[in-house]
Amino acid sequence: MENKIPDFSKPSRQSSVAIGIILIKFIKITFRTFWPVLISFFIGRKTGGSNFESVIGYVAIGIAALNLGGSIMTYFRFYFHIDKNAMVIDKGILKRSKVNIPFERIQTINFKQNILHRIFNVVSLEIDTAGAKKSEISIDALKKEDAEALRDFIISEKELLINDSPAAVEVEPENLLEEEILHLTPMDLIKVGISQNHLRSMALIFAFVFTTFNESSDLISDFIADKFEQYESTMVNNAFLPILLLIIAVLIISFLFSLINSILKFYELNLSINKTGLKLIRGLLNREEITISKNKIQIISWSTNPLRKMFSMFTMKITQASSTEANKKSNITLPGSYQHQIDKILKAVFSEEQPDYEPEHKLSKLLKLRLFLFFGVIPLIIGAAVFYSEGVQALALLIIPIVSWLIIGLYHKKRSFQVNYEFLKNNTGIFGRTHELSQLHKIQAVRIKQSWYQKRKKLATVLLFTAAGQLKIPFIELDKANQLENFILYRVESDKREWM
Repeated sequence: MENKIPDFSKPSRQSSVAIGIILIKFIKITFRTFWPVLISFFIGRKTGGSNFESVIGYVAIGIAALNLGGSIMTYFRFYFHIDKNAMVIDKGILKRSKVNIPFERIQTINFKQNILHRIFNVVSLEIDTAGAKKSEISIDALKKEDAEALRDFIISEKELLINDSPAAVEVEPENLLEEEILHLTPMDLIKVGISQNHLRSMALIFAFVFTTFNESSDLISDFIADKFEQYESTMVNNAFLPILLLIIAVLIISFLFSLINSILKFYELNLSINKTGLKLIRGLLNREEITISKNKIQIISWSTNPLRKMFSMFTMKITQASSTEANKKSNITLPGSYQHQIDKILKAVFSEEQPDYEPEHKLSKLLKLRLFLFFGVIPLIIGAAVFYSEGVQALALLIIPIVSWLIIGLYHKKRSFQVNYEFLKNNTGIFGRTHELSQLHKIQAVRIKQSWYQKRKKLATVLLFTAAGQLKIPFIELDKANQLENFILYRVESDKREWM
């Protein structure tokens, strides 16, 4: 028996599961707003303030009632339907609002699922447009089959409007055939977790630890005094031991944090492609389904780091046309990509020849010297002025210019750009390597920037603006910068392909 396609022309409510989803949203917002009150509650409880506890208790009950009532009213006051090639949302409790989004403006239609969604087989549907600060339309809970039917209907109708011909859509079923390009196996997922940026995890852990310590310093001090008093002599005789144990503990926790975060975020990651675009599905507890149209793709980048290089893996990012930072949530990140998969994606998205065999244009060596001045020489002078009285120990400051010179040398060696008739490829990196690839006809603006130092040395920095962000080529010869600007502007004006 075939599933009945819903009639989207009639105003409809969400799935009743939306009441629970909205309630959870309200609780999160309330917690973020009133967490200082909760801290005050526990402090008041510790000091024995019974009256204070009663007041806080009544306030908590009142907030819970408001949240429950608000979620129920939000559900019953929310309707959606399709009217004249546009998606329409009618919502609001005290103040009603109607959002009308023509199909032509719709950029992406993405699905998300948390645990509650997955239990009841519903999805959260988000519709983005190129100019919105956030999702212009968000439906908290729809039956999965209804959401898929709604997405397919909008996509097909949008194609009809773009092509302005019913015959052009007759062959669309074959365009919907998907080919799997990338799938993270359990072993790939472990490799991704091992090769994540553990320094970032360490920073988060330290921030959490020190914040907690500041809030609860008295309690922690009492706990340490009670539990570790018998080890006092050992700690005094081995002052380095606590520091070593702390470092080891932070390293282990950072590794586990990165590994668990990778598993939760990228579990069963699957990237597929058809003739219209890419579709990414990922996530363990929170499941996401993100789609990107091929012609909206602005920049494709892939990078590696020393750990990921051991596994011959790259992190690939696919960014689409977006006028705001908020819409970047619809971009695609593929942390466990291999070179053959990157090549396949580039070939599928861009049929033109890549500029890999074009000569690499290097940056001026003066950039290397200037960076060394700011990050090597000046810190050495400041350090020498502060620690000049330390005598021989101050010689340790010499490590600053040595390390900075080595790092700057690696950066300058890997920094270059390549260009051909179709693409610009921006190369950068220090310990790893990053490549950014963009089609020339999608560049919206070119700007040549010069500092007073660059003017004296006849150098310039070229900024290339796309609908997904900017590319930067610093410290190249002014003549080369002007040639690059003229060539890109010529390609933009002469290329008639539409990409918006």
